Amino acid sequence: MTAHAYSSEELQLFKEIKNGRTFEANEEMPAFYRKHLLNLLWMQGDSEYSGALGYMPWIEKAPTLQEKVLVAQMVKDEMRHASVIYRLLDELGQNTTEHTAKCELGYKLPEDKINIGFKRLKEDYRVNIFYYDIKHWTDYILFNFLMDRAAGHQLQDTFNSSYLPWKKAIEGIYKEEVMHLAHGDKWVKILSKDPEQKAFLQDRLNLWWPRVMNVFGSSQGVSNDLYVNLGLKQRTNGEIREVFVKEIKEMCDEVGLTIPEYREEDQPQRETRKPTEKTL
Repeated sequence: MTAHAYSSEELQLFKEIKNGRTFEANEEMPAFYRKHLLNLLWMQGDSEYSGALGYMPWIEKAPTLQEKVLVAQMVKDEMRHASVIYRLLDELGQNTTEHTAKCELGYKLPEDKINIGFKRLKEDYRVNIFYYDIKHWTDYILFNFLMDRAAGHQLQDTFNSSYLPWKKAIEGIYKEEVMHLAHGDKWVKILSKDPEQKAFLQDRLNLWWPRVMNVFGSSQGVSNDLYVNLGLKQRTNGEIREVFVKEIKEMCDEVGLTIPEYREEDQPQRETRKPTEKTL
């Protein structure tokens, strides 16, 4: 892949950020920085909102009253996360009320065993794992076990964000995501003790694994180094994915589950879209 050629102004910005430059909401910032900050904030905000909507049906469908309470709390957490990130966007002059009204953030694919790879299906910025429907309690557990853990690793990358309002907001969000993944860890162990449930868990893990791996984006994506240079991330997609896979493999080994093979090059690719501030 050909390396992106940055302007002298952009290279100077990278240097200043590396030396500790940060930004506040009411502070003038370079258009180049603002564009990519907005992209990440919209992606997180829409993902949190869509995730909350996807969890909602499981308040009713969870297997016990206590689990219904826990799911309801998770829905509340995810919706609160969305409101926090949308508030950051509003502070940057975006109109999140108009955006959420026009976007189909509750849309879910009707098909079950399908993999859309890196494709986007709607005019919003959610991570595309949120297009998939949670059809079984086992899926809900795998969402906690896999996706909330993946989200946690990605949130860790903003602990030292060059955009200070985002850095402050992430602290509370991260603590709640850790609680969600702990719920998934507990239930994976429970389901793995019963041979029939374990077999179904393995089958659904095979389905969800490429979906969650695609959440990290392409390891060849041009934005990988850019976000790091802007101080908006600390690691590339490939680096985060590697840590995530190692952690999941260790946990699956403990309960006798097998992680299926994943080949990034085999994943369906999305069409190139060049968002502008007007469309963000």
